Amino acid sequence: MSTLEQIRQRPILIVSVLGVALLLFILTAVDHPGELFQDNHTVAKVDGEKIDYLEFQRRVEQQQEQLQQRGYTNVSPEQVQEYVLQQMIAETLMEKEYGKLGLTVTDKELSEAMIGATPHPYVTQMVQGMGIPSAQMLYEAAYEPTKSGVDPQQAAQFQAAWTQLEKDVEKMLLSQKFGQLFQGVLTANKLDAKAIYDDNATVSTIAYARKDVSSLKDEDFPVSDAEINNEYAGEHNRYLIDEPQHLISYIAVDVVPSSSDLMEAQKEVEEAIAGLKVNPSTDAVASNGKFYVNRVSATAARMAQNLKKVVPGMAVDSVAMVSFIDNQYTIAKLLGVTTSIDSVRVDVAFVNENANADSIMASLNTGATKESLGDALTQTQDTIWLSVLDPAAAAIKDELLTAETGKYFKPANNNGNAGMLVRVRERKAPVSVYDVAEITYDVVPSNATIQKLNSDLRNYLAANPTAEKFESEATKAGYSALSAVVTPSTLSINNLSDTRGACKWVLGAKAGQVSGVFNDDRDSRLLAVAVNNVYDGKFIPVSDPQIRTYLTNKIRNMKKAEKLVADYKGKGKSVAEYAAAMGVKVDTTQVTFGQPYVRNFPMGDSKLQANVAVAKKGQLVGPVALNQSVVVFTVTDADNSGRKFDYQNDAMVFNQREGIATFQRTLPDVIRGTKKIENKIQKFYSDRN
Repeated sequence: MSTLEQIRQRPILIVSVLGVALLLFILTAVDHPGELFQDNHTVAKVDGEKIDYLEFQRRVEQQQEQLQQRGYTNVSPEQVQEYVLQQMIAETLMEKEYGKLGLTVTDKELSEAMIGATPHPYVTQMVQGMGIPSAQMLYEAAYEPTKSGVDPQQAAQFQAAWTQLEKDVEKMLLSQKFGQLFQGVLTANKLDAKAIYDDNATVSTIAYARKDVSSLKDEDFPVSDAEINNEYAGEHNRYLIDEPQHLISYIAVDVVPSSSDLMEAQKEVEEAIAGLKVNPSTDAVASNGKFYVNRVSATAARMAQNLKKVVPGMAVDSVAMVSFIDNQYTIAKLLGVTTSIDSVRVDVAFVNENANADSIMASLNTGATKESLGDALTQTQDTIWLSVLDPAAAAIKDELLTAETGKYFKPANNNGNAGMLVRVRERKAPVSVYDVAEITYDVVPSNATIQKLNSDLRNYLAANPTAEKFESEATKAGYSALSAVVTPSTLSINNLSDTRGACKWVLGAKAGQVSGVFNDDRDSRLLAVAVNNVYDGKFIPVSDPQIRTYLTNKIRNMKKAEKLVADYKGKGKSVAEYAAAMGVKVDTTQVTFGQPYVRNFPMGDSKLQANVAVAKKGQLVGPVALNQSVVVFTVTDADNSGRKFDYQNDAMVFNQREGIATFQRTLPDVIRGTKKIENKIQKFYSDRN
């Protein structure tokens, strides 16, 4: 039998062999074959729904751009990534909820919100933020580029922007529909409003004597482990956690210049100032790379604030120390003073690429209105004040200074805007223009300083290799050991930048371990971490120091209050007699049942409001044990002659406290419930690195 015939008779076997051979070839051809079987595009799973890396990264970049536009330049990438992922998790949960409820947005509703007679305010805001007057114009630029005079490549960018805007608006409309479902259900009826009114209608004035539990010694009221465990069991649901928590201590050391570095820098700056005074221009620092020279040509009004305070009073060729802030020296040398026009008021018009710019310019200069030219003009801006000293205006500076006022001209050098027309309306009078050399010198840590900071921290870690010693010995060594919590979804330690590597180490370490030294990307900080404990159950355990302290204090205060009640019970027939027995003064305050706290009493002592609400005028009440004190009181006056029941007002108060407003604040937690959230962001970045 021929080989070909044998292959034909065993097709399944042959295919299997070929498949195995192909798989072996692939596994040997790639650097990390294990990644072929891993999900490397999912940063989180929300109740089984994946959040894809590409969409996550797009949202991160978008958020970073928005923060930069608003002037937030110091926000770390890790903070942005954590914020965006939490947003996307919440959105995914809501989308699943919308699906369960059958909520949808029709094409008509979306179209009306985008380009209807009254577009959604968000649409208008976003479109105008792109520099486009209306959503209709964005749509035409995206899908009718020829008509709009838009380059096809730019049209593709507009299409992407339009598609994303549609998605965002659809989410908003779904959110609004979802909220409307609960407006009726969670809106106060007359009974709800009346209950709110009743809780706040009566203002009771009380005379009271109050003895604080702190008057008793803590050591006289021991709290046992059994008591703590019993109290914890009754409220342990308060300590539910949805992912493992790693409790850490960390020491962060800023890499900054030492005192000797600062003294050396001061000496060098003083020598530079002396040299600048006797040498032309900035020759004295030209060969020294530590000094950065920035030439500034500006009027006093347009000068930076630090220079404005110094330069106008200087003589030409004189030198002045401007400031020393954040280890940076700023020096100014006035190189010259001239007189020039600074401000010019102009109108600008942009001509459609399909129209003749010279013809349009002639029409405008012979009286044609912009409105009469229709689509020939794509955009116009009137009454813009420009500074001819601004580098952005350098290309057309000469024309702005010499062009005939009241006439449009086409700039000879217009930075590629072939269809730009400019009309000068007026020029302000000439002013003094200062030519300044702004010289800065950054004081940086010397190599010796950096080496010593590193050496000192490493020696400390070697001498204190356990988490307990790491924390307890820090103050003695001149360090501050701070606390933080790291989870699998944490990308930074207490929002410190460039600490993802430290977080990764923490997640792989055991309780008691101490790390080595971590550097940030700019070598501006040293970091060391110790793992104090790891909570990997459903709840923070009763052994947690903070929980244990809270429960101990709570139980001890209860015991103290009970002791005070027993001590003072029957010791008087009036508030004054009880005050004398307690060694305190009688005081007065006002109480309403619905108020969150009472003046002169700690927040959350609701037992007082409850007792006052049922007390009769003139009745002596107490001693009553509160959370942190014991009180005896008498209601001296109960005023309920204030405002009358107002359904609209009291319904509004109910809605704010217990209705839709409260629901919206707690909505993310309500929707999340017990759904499984698998946050893989830390592992995701670690695997990619």
